Amino acid sequence: MNQQSVQGHSGVRNYNFRNQRPAKPKRIKDYDFRKPKKFTKEHLRDLNAVNENIMRIFSSNLSSMLRVFCEITIDKVEEYHYSEYTNALPDKTLMGIIDLKAKGTGFESCPIVMYIPSDVNFFMIDILLGGSGQGYAYKRGYTEVEIEILKNFYGKLTEYLEESWNRLLECTCTLSSYETNPKLVQAISQDDSVIVLQFRLRMREIDNIFSICMPSINLDEVLHIKNQRYYRSHFNNESEKASERRKLIYNSLQDSTVELTAVLDEVMLDMHDVVNLQVSDVIPLNKKIDSDIIVNVDGMPRFTAKLGERKIKKAVKICGIAQPNSTDNY
Repeated sequence: MNQQSVQGHSGVRNYNFRNQRPAKPKRIKDYDFRKPKKFTKEHLRDLNAVNENIMRIFSSNLSSMLRVFCEITIDKVEEYHYSEYTNALPDKTLMGIIDLKAKGTGFESCPIVMYIPSDVNFFMIDILLGGSGQGYAYKRGYTEVEIEILKNFYGKLTEYLEESWNRLLECTCTLSSYETNPKLVQAISQDDSVIVLQFRLRMREIDNIFSICMPSINLDEVLHIKNQRYYRSHFNNESEKASERRKLIYNSLQDSTVELTAVLDEVMLDMHDVVNLQVSDVIPLNKKIDSDIIVNVDGMPRFTAKLGERKIKKAVKICGIAQPNSTDNY
């Protein structure tokens, strides 16, 4: 039905709903105040540069180390509570705890937790020991020999991580400890908000996710130091450029010639008096003999001076810089 009759106080009205479109429902995004998001778009832009470095450096070095083609891509960047992150990890795994320190600051170390899946670890152990890389899907813990091999391998990954961060901020990364149970890692408080960088790793038949976890508050401080250094160096470069520009202008003006005029005073005379001026006539000035006079540079008042003599010539002695309204009194 295209026409609908509506009974009102003033009579019957006809409304046509033919061309009316249903209103689109408003999109409302749920926000959990118990888990506030502390990660900003600025942080994301800075981390994208680090993520690109990690993908490039890790993939190239792992390919050369294992003699296997390795492809690493960014999967996602998420913000969690640290307890949520550790609860999602398997119980039998090996995690490396890395300390990141910014050079030349009093910034305390930022803990980084690096998780690599067990199938990737067993695959690397087999390849590093001269195996073919087959039969890596073990559902067990690690022996002491395997842990020692992985310690050396995680140390190499720490060097690659330091190289990735140094493109953004001059820092050092040190592998401080290991843990085979994620629930026992005490480097970060369970209630702290963390940023999790997840990367997809592909080697032969392996297609799995490894992750790097950092506390949000420490990451914010690290990126703040980076921004401070960037702006400081940027402003220093700008000030150096301005200084060089002033020096260039000064050198180019050194050979220029200007006209200096010492103005004793200014008086108002009628044209009749000016026409009838004779030799030896005296024009009184409205100032004392020892008062300052103005020195003009190309017609513009620039200096104040005292009138005097040097040897047998009249001279003026520069006393200071003329104020913008200093000619009002002369």
